[in-house]
Amino acid sequence: MQKPPNANRFTGLTGIIFISFLVALTPGCGRKLFPTPTGGETAPQVRDLQPQVTSQGVDLSWLAPAGGQAKELRYSILKSEVKWENRNCPECPGLSELHEVQFLDAASAEKAGSSPDGRIHWVDPNVAPHHAYRYQVAVQNAKGSTVALSNAATARIYPGPTAPVNVVAATQQQGILIQWKPGSKDVEGHEIKNDLSFLVERLVQNKGWEKASPTPVKGNSYLDQTVASEQSYSYRVVPVLFLENTQIFGESSPVVMARAPETLLPPPPNSIWVVPAKGALEIRWTESDGKVGGYHVYRREGKEIIRLTSSPIQHPPFVDHGVKRNATYFYAVSAVSAQAENKEGLLSKWAEMRNLLTE
Repeated sequence: MQKPPNANRFTGLTGIIFISFLVALTPGCGRKLFPTPTGGETAPQVRDLQPQVTSQGVDLSWLAPAGGQAKELRYSILKSEVKWENRNCPECPGLSELHEVQFLDAASAEKAGSSPDGRIHWVDPNVAPHHAYRYQVAVQNAKGSTVALSNAATARIYPGPTAPVNVVAATQQQGILIQWKPGSKDVEGHEIKNDLSFLVERLVQNKGWEKASPTPVKGNSYLDQTVASEQSYSYRVVPVLFLENTQIFGESSPVVMARAPETLLPPPPNSIWVVPAKGALEIRWTESDGKVGGYHVYRREGKEIIRLTSSPIQHPPFVDHGVKRNATYFYAVSAVSAQAENKEGLLSKWAEMRNLLTE
């Protein structure tokens, strides 16, 4: 570990020294990380870099910038260590300069973005408890020139909580009920003084583990209503400790299994997203589990909500030609049962898109 720089050198330079570090950085492969963006065009931005501390390391994630060129972008992940006592000081200099720890080309970034939440993920395993690290992502174009720098995100590495015990999953009339007993200590054996939350994860065949609860829940139970009739599911519960604006994910519980009841309506799609098309917007989604008779697509503009499909369509995508330039739209999708009456289930989350082009 490098010695901290002399604090007097940084007096009055709030944040400027980091720019000096970044401009001076040139990795051994010859890529220049931070040239001045050219032209008057708005550079693609990463504005939501988020760190999560897990038992595997720091899980960094961000949404790829919108637009047709998103799949051509590359990402340079930058890291520096921060003195532990300065972990909550965004202006304080680091113990080490920001340096590149990973480079994701366009193909790698697309693969890293194929997670259920639609975000690009990269895990840094080279971290230690009671240390703090600052990260940023440099966005590069297809030519390898850096066009923008993300927000800075600090990860504070605390020992995670131990796994919940006595986990059970039981079939209920409205879905599958998961219950557990929380642990009271972290992995180093210290009592946990802060309240714990819990993320319930569900294993879906051919899809891997995904969130059953959209966000961590309080208490010791969760009713999963977004399951397909008569389908079997495996579950695990992950404890989450929230400290100093950092989510610290602990060890996951043993896996339990249950079968959904027969009378449930089909669950909504887990993910929905919108992409520009020629003179239209194209709505896509992940298909629901189990037997589904089709899907309905909804659009919200302001307070008005309309259903765009007169009858269920069998598979995505759905193309909305009735959009206006520079208007913002929200879209949601529901699934209908495979029976003749086509009973409709719940709506998915709304996906937002501003239509910048009409042709």
